[in-house]
Amino acid sequence: MENTASPLDLFTRLEIAIVERNEAAEAFDVFKQDAAMAHAPDPGTAPTVSSDDAAEMAAQEAATFMAETDALLHGASDADLLDAYRQSGGDIGNPVAEAVLGEIRRRDLSI
Repeated sequence: MENTASPLDLFTRLEIAIVERNEAAEAFDVFKQDAAMAHAPDPGTAPTVSSDDAAEMAAQEAATFMAETDALLHGASDADLLDAYRQSGGDIGNPVAEAVLGEIRRRDLSI
């Protein structure tokens, strides 16, 4: 069966990637807090996966989503960037608007 759904626009893809990145970063923070509060295991018994291991995995996941966001920005056409910025409303605090604006400035484009 052929996929007839239209591809997601840059704004939507960035929005999804940034939410995923933020969730992974929050998970990293939680795991680090848990690791700081965790009691040492009983002598002779070691956990198979520690909070530090989980925190490292969460940090790697956040880095993966950050790389995905960067790839979307760098691979976008000028027109797609400008369109995504318009869709974001250019609102301060909107992570998509700020990410796109950074790339627009890097390319020295006019808004």
